[in-house]
Amino acid sequence: HNNWSIGTDTGVNFFYPGKNDADRELFTISIACLAYGLCQHNEVIRCCVAHAGNDHRLGAQEAPPAIISLYPGTGFEEHVDAIIAGGPLLGYKATKSEAHPKCTSAMPAPCGVEDRNRTAPFPFCGNRFEFRAVGSS
Repeated sequence: HNNWSIGTDTGVNFFYPGKNDADRELFTISIACLAYGLCQHNEVIRCCVAHAGNDHRLGAQEAPPAIISLYPGTGFEEHVDAIIAGGPLLGYKATKSEAHPKCTSAMPAPCGVEDRNRTAPFPFCGNRFEFRAVGSS
């Protein structure tokens, strides 16, 4: 996996959700730009990792996938749906939640906003993205 982010020489991380409106706006716009870039150049990114050894690793095409898709997390997906429906660009807040085990012998566990299902090829991981389809030998 290749963890990466985009930032400035002054330490501003474009993929950090932030705590004020300006940071959240930058975060939302940055993800929109990343999504657009992946859409426009999907074939190039896919070709960077495509070869016989990589396409059939992990038991029959689990990684890398045929389509490199972006996964910003369920909370951000809901925010994008609201924007498409006419809602404001601002308003997304990266809030942590709890995973409830639905049994009496275990307590709920705190969860972050990042993807933990390990299946997305290009997921959001809290303050960066992770490219999970990098080449292997």
